[in-house]
Amino acid sequence: MEMKRHEKPGTLAPINPAGRKEDEGKSSRSSSKSELKLIPDKSPSDDGLRKERRLSKASDSFKDTLERQDSKASTLSPKVSRKYFHNWKQACDKTKDKTKELLKRWRTLPESEVAGTQMQQEGSENDKHHGWSVHVWTTWVNRCSEDLECLDLEEEQPLAQLSSVQSDKMTLFFTELLDHDRDDVICDQDFDNFFEKLAHFADWSTNSSEFHILLEVKREFIEHFINPLPTKFAELGYYRRVCGPEAGGIPGRTTLEGWLARWALQLSEMKRFVDLPLYLQYLCKILFHVVDRESTGDISKTALAAFYRSVIGLPAARVEEIIDTAYARMTSNNYLILDYGTYVHCFTNWLMGKNPNGPGQWVLVPPTDPLPQPPFPVDYSALNTEPAKLEPYAPDKKTNRHSVIV
Repeated sequence: MEMKRHEKPGTLAPINPAGRKEDEGKSSRSSSKSELKLIPDKSPSDDGLRKERRLSKASDSFKDTLERQDSKASTLSPKVSRKYFHNWKQACDKTKDKTKELLKRWRTLPESEVAGTQMQQEGSENDKHHGWSVHVWTTWVNRCSEDLECLDLEEEQPLAQLSSVQSDKMTLFFTELLDHDRDDVICDQDFDNFFEKLAHFADWSTNSSEFHILLEVKREFIEHFINPLPTKFAELGYYRRVCGPEAGGIPGRTTLEGWLARWALQLSEMKRFVDLPLYLQYLCKILFHVVDRESTGDISKTALAAFYRSVIGLPAARVEEIIDTAYARMTSNNYLILDYGTYVHCFTNWLMGKNPNGPGQWVLVPPTDPLPQPPFPVDYSALNTEPAKLEPYAPDKKTNRHSVIV
């Protein structure tokens, strides 16, 4: 058998009985061309029959698989009652948009009892070919028609907020240490005055390494609290109003509300001291060395009182009134030494502490109002009582005891 010119070498073309004579004539004229010898016991017709048998078996098995899947899907798919579509039709007719397309989409369910629709007929015809059932799931969408009033999103809601205790501490930092002219706004000059006061109290020269670290921390404060916010925050309505150029009337200024909003953004994702940005970690070290200006390695009660008088600007009578309480809170009733490790805990509580009675209340500006009392008093006198005088606890016995040893 000879190959045709348009057939590729190594491929077999099906035999055409009608054109066999033409093939024979062509083969006689092209006897000089190469011929493909076939094995006599294996003809192309036999290969075609075998391929057809394989395809027929595969198609039968595929049809059986699809029928089983179709029957299984029909048993698992939910039935939709006529009353359900009736309620949908009433709901769609009452709207001014008359969105009846929703009803047509629901009718694509092949198991629904609504018959006679065009969508169901098309779905049934498709099921005969591929054996799959189509499910369309929808939900209610408020398209804000004329009968409904669309509620706008609240743009005056901040992304993060400080607790009342945190707000009080940062407000004292703003009013007592930065806003000396009491105009309710701060600028970069206010930060210059505050950090110059720290350097003057610690007696740092302009050539010392501590003074240059102080300048870097000051630049970071101006960047985070005076300069514009990043774009992802500045475009929001609340931060555009309280932190934008129009907040203080003049660009480059920050109001108290913007000051608290910026602190809330920075402290919202921080849980530990190591989570703080570097300029706040360096601020903690600067404050410790400023208070410990004698470089003894720990802060004494006398050094803390001098810091309150010179840097914070408290009167001497006020310092004498609060110094014992402040030092006791920062040293756990004089149990700890106020070294740098202890001061780090106090500084962290100053930034992140959300409840009163913490040591962080005394790091910078002491609270002006008296702190609330603990929810219950702790009686330590029983720890020093002789065992013979201790009264055993009994749930059914009345006593005048005010404390229990646990």
